[in-house]
Amino acid sequence: MRFYEGNHAYEVERVLDPATQVYSGWRYKIYRIRPTQELLRSGETATQPEAEKAGRKALAQVVRAERNEKSKGSNRAA
Repeated sequence: MRFYEGNHAYEVERVLDPATQVYSGWRYKIYRIRPTQELLRSGETATQPEAEKAGRKALAQVVRAERNEKSKGSNRAA
């Protein structure tokens, strides 16, 4: 499942152990989707709700960091 927020998205998926073919947890991935798709972060958790919560938290951190970088850049230009 992929959830979009502006120019970013987070994705939650089940992790399949290739050796046993048994699901072993959940993975979240954070993307910048514009101008091109770029993987920014990822992580794994035991359950889907934990993965969704971690994905939302990581997405918020990425968006906040990018806004801070932009505001620092605009302050330097002034």
